[in-house]
Parts: sequence; structure tokens; C-alpha cells
Amino acid sequence: MKELLDKLAAKYETPDFIKSDPVQFPHRYSKKQDIEISGIISSSFAYGKRTLFIEKLKFIHSVMGKSPHEFCVNFTVKDEKHFENFRYRFNNGNDIITLINSLSAIYQNNNSLEDLLVKFKTEDTPKNILNVLIQHLYPDNCSKGFCYLLPNPSSNSACKRLNLFLKWMVRGGSVDLNNWTIIDKKNLIIPLDTHVARISRYLNLTSRKSNDWTTAREITDNLKKFDANDPVKYDFALFGYGVEHPIIDL
Repeated sequence: MKELLDKLAAKYETPDFIKSDPVQFPHRYSKKQDIEISGIISSSFAYGKRTLFIEKLKFIHSVMGKSPHEFCVNFTVKDEKHFENFRYRFNNGNDIITLINSLSAIYQNNNSLEDLLVKFKTEDTPKNILNVLIQHLYPDNCSKGFCYLLPNPSSNSACKRLNLFLKWMVRGGSVDLNNWTIIDKKNLIIPLDTHVARISRYLNLTSRKSNDWTTAREITDNLKKFDANDPVKYDFALFGYGVEHPIIDL
């Protein structure tokens, strides 16, 4: 099993992976704050048909321009007009406006998103770190669309896109960004989507039927048997193979 997963991880974790993945957007930047903002926005909208959400992310990044950080910090009511007609599945312009306003408030009082999380986290665990992030991004009245965009880890949601964001920020390698030191990569949780769940069940990495946080935790714990220091590197193996092979033939 380890030999198979290592081979698949090596196959998919290459710079070529970036070209068609939402991680392409934070890769455009070198400044920490720009990478953070692009990363949280890009991962949050990474649901549904890939070609469609990539086009939406291209639009959002074209509006933000050369520096997402400067755009967020200086965001005004006038800028909101860019998103008046924005629509993507469960989300609309108000959701992206709310997210940008929340990020703007954070950066008004903190040098970086990571600084905020370091300040308020109580445990070095993904769930605690993401709970702190959610607490500071959620508005007083959270719309259904915004809550879908950024699910709450305390509800036992798998939080695939938030765990994807955390993986991007923490891991290094040829795809992930290694932008944060807030948590060791060995403690990350695998981003659990339908592809990862399907292949994981086939490989007996989990017997659970629900795609929730508990299942993501169980899969990650089993992957630690193959690499205790970097279990989520196998996200490339499970996700990459799952996308490329709708019919399992391992």
C-alpha cells in the first residue's frame, strides 16, 4: 500500500498540477498577505465543476489586481459594485463582499492572517486553528451562502476547502506554498472530497459512510502509518487518481 501511494503521490505532486488547480492563484504572489488572501478565497470557491469555479476565481483576482492585500485593506463601497452581478452556484456577490470586508477588518488590526491565528489559538490542531479563523471571518448575521462558502469545523463538517487552504499554507513541495509555520505538517487533516473519500474506502483507509471531520481524521490517521511526518502528501495520490480514474482500477 505504501509503495502504491508513494508512487501516486510522486506522480501528481508536480508543478504541472498547479496549472489546472485553484492553487494557481496564490502562486501568483510572493508577499505573505497576498498569498493568504488569494489562498482563502481560492480554496473557498473550489467546489463544483473545476472549469467553472476557475473562471470565477479569474474574475475575482482580476478585480483584486496586483495585490489582494492592498485591495482588501482599501476596500470601499465603490469597490463592492464589481461584485453586484457575481453568481456561482450557492454564492452571490454579497458573499464575496462579506468575505473581503471580514478580511479587511482582520488586516486593519493584524500584520497577517497567521498573526491573528497565533494570537487566538489555544491548541496546535487544525480544528482549533480553523475555528479561530471562522470566528473572525463570520459576520454577525451569517447568510446560508456564506456559511456554505466557509463551513464551521465545530459542526463536524469535513471542511474540505478549509483543510485545503491550511495544507496550502503549511506544506512545502512543488505545489503547496509553505507560507505559514503555525502548525507542523504532520498534524494537518486531509481535505476530504468525494474523490478522496471514494478511493479511501476502496483502499480500506476508512469504513465510515459519512464524509465528515471524523472520517477525514480517520483517513489521515491511517495515512500516518505510511508517512507519520507528512500524511496529507497522499492527498495528491488519492485526489489525483480519483479525478483521473472515475472507475477504480488500482
